[in-house]
Amino acid sequence: MTVLFEIILATLFLTVLSILIAGLVSFRLVDRHFAKMICVSAGLLLTVAFTHLIPEAFEIHGNLSLIGWTMLITVLAVFTLEQLTHKENEVKGWTGRGGQAILIGDAFHNFTDGLLIASSFMVDSNLGWVTALAIMTHEIPQEVGDFFILLHCGYSKIRAMAYNLISGMTSIIGGIAGYFILDRVEFLMPYAFAIAASSFIYIALSDLIPEINRKSSKRFGTQFFFILVGVALAMIATGGFCVGHSH
Repeated sequence: MTVLFEIILATLFLTVLSILIAGLVSFRLVDRHFAKMICVSAGLLLTVAFTHLIPEAFEIHGNLSLIGWTMLITVLAVFTLEQLTHKENEVKGWTGRGGQAILIGDAFHNFTDGLLIASSFMVDSNLGWVTALAIMTHEIPQEVGDFFILLHCGYSKIRAMAYNLISGMTSIIGGIAGYFILDRVEFLMPYAFAIAASSFIYIALSDLIPEINRKSSKRFGTQFFFILVGVALAMIATGGFCVGHSH
């Protein structure tokens, strides 16, 4: 089995299995626990962004100002994208506006995961599979959060599954790119982390938190508890307080 074939197989396995598991979990919970899972999703996204992706980008890249500019431009670009598509969403009756942002952030995050898997396979086959499995452990809880955001935005279950699969396929692209030109594209990884992080922060603060705030203030204790559940899940999945990539 060639290294390239193993990379493609591992990234495909990672994408399909993690999204299928996350989809099954999400769809079973959505009817009874939707409001609580919105809180979990917010905690997940903010924790992954602030304690994993941003430190990762800063650790890899020497020029912190460029990372900051990348995040600012991403926020402005996502805001513009949402404004341009808002009319279409209103016509379709969608209640949320964060679907595009979460898919963009996920696509860049999955691309970097593909690069990491490729780099591991190029060292050792066993290391590559271990890396793919490790990445899947943090992808599943994050994908659960993504599903709830897409469902909140008015996507059907089938549409949410399809879009998550399309976004996840960027890990395969990242794996193939890593195999052929890893030395030349490695410098893009901190920018991909920064784009993913700012997209996650934007959706959490512009769509999920306002939705939580619209609920009765008497529910604050329950809301905050489930936000902390999201924080805890993200910390477990990404290695807690460790700085640097946990894969």
